[in-house]
Order: sequence, then structure tokens, then C-alpha cells
Amino acid sequence: MTHEQSVPMASAEADMWEEGRAAARSGNHERAMTCFVREAEERTAQGSHGRAAIAFRTAAEQARMQGLAEQSEQLLYRAAAAYTHAAERHELSPGAAHQAWISAAKCFLQLQELDRTAWCIEAARRVAYQTHRNVGGTQTAS
Repeated sequence: MTHEQSVPMASAEADMWEEGRAAARSGNHERAMTCFVREAEERTAQGSHGRAAIAFRTAAEQARMQGLAEQSEQLLYRAAAAYTHAAERHELSPGAAHQAWISAAKCFLQLQELDRTAWCIEAARRVAYQTHRNVGGTQTAS
């Protein structure tokens, strides 16, 4: 049996997220990073920015584990951008938008981008305030 026969090859339809998780568990951080980036790019193309953000952030961690600081930073910026894009979409529930802003802030904080971190936290506060105001207004109207 050849090595290629003993190791299953990923099909074109394979879930990059699951393949990335398996690679990360086995310590193959380079493969994991590649899978998570592909997953993120596919999700971005599909308009699933929240899932893309999570995949970019996970890829950034895999890059960091390999000592690839510059690549890790680039991936964190991409994650923050995807979280921001997701938060700005009007299809998200207020709770999901709030969480997306908080996650973007965490990415910027890791990058030591304090002004951007503060901007995201303020956006999260606005969502929370608006949600609280709407809930409070609904309760007093009944």
C-alpha cells in the first residue's frame, strides 16, 4: 500500500472547517491554517460573513502557532473586517450584531488597534442601548 492510498484525500466537496479542525488536532497547523482560510474565503463568497470571520480568526491562531506573526496579523484584520461587515448587516438579530461587534473589538485588541477596538465597543453599546430602549418601550406600551 502506498502512502497516498493509506491517507484519505479530501474531495472537492469536503468541509474545510472539519478538515481544518482535524489537522489542528493532529498538530498539522500549516494544513489547518490553509483549510480555515479556504473555508473563510468560501463563506465570504457566499455572504456568510459571520462564519468567515470565525474561520479567519481560527486561521490566525494556527498561523500564530507556527510563528507566522505577520500572517497571523493579516488574518486577524480579515476576521475583524468580516465581523464588522456581519455586524453592519441589517439581517442580523440585535444580539448577533452585538456579538459581532464584540468579536471585532477582540480582534482589534489583539492587534493593539485601540482606537478601532473602542469604535467597535461603542458600536456594540449602541446596539445594546437600542435593544434595551426598544424592549423598555414595548413593555411600557402594553
